[in-house]
Amino acid sequence: MTGRTGKRRFLGLLWSLILTCSLITGMSMSAWAQEAGTVKGADQDIVVLYTNDVHCAIDENIGYGGLALYKKQMMNQTPYVTLVDAGDAIQGAPVGTLSEGGYIIDIMNQTGYDVAVPGNHEFDYGMPRFLELAGKLNCGYYSCNFISTASGQSVFAPYKMISYGDTQVAYVGVSTPESFTKSTPAYFQDANGNYIYSFCEDA
Repeated sequence: MTGRTGKRRFLGLLWSLILTCSLITGMSMSAWAQEAGTVKGADQDIVVLYTNDVHCAIDENIGYGGLALYKKQMMNQTPYVTLVDAGDAIQGAPVGTLSEGGYIIDIMNQTGYDVAVPGNHEFDYGMPRFLELAGKLNCGYYSCNFISTASGQSVFAPYKMISYGDTQVAYVGVSTPESFTKSTPAYFQDANGNYIYSFCEDA
């Protein structure tokens, strides 16, 4: 392996980890592909597709239908394709509001997401509804810093490990502490106004 190829692989793998953070801004429904280098022992690339801040724009740009097709096309080139959403998918248009996010979760399941991270607007329909939706998302949500203060444990698995041949990549979910104020603070509190969830904001 040349120095250039090794550097490209390292940067690609690092980039794929960063993509899962919900702090990424402004991609709407544009699908972005990142080749993460050649898999050790195989002449095939890792391809990471990701979306964030879709806000229910199901037909904007290429749309979810185009994204599903693009993922399928990429999988004709390499079996190592991962589709990630970095948050703020289920709120922002009537299709989300009328179903309280349910229709978007159904569409994401059909699109074939592999990893999702909750953004601040995933909480906009209240915590019980979000936890219900999270149970319906096939790929699951991941967040290392969304914590139940009662248990001290993360609400979701902190990361998802995916194997690409001999290469393993951990997709680590990180949720913004701004969720407290960019959603509704009461959603993170009990009936007495005590916070029962944390985003490790003091860490």
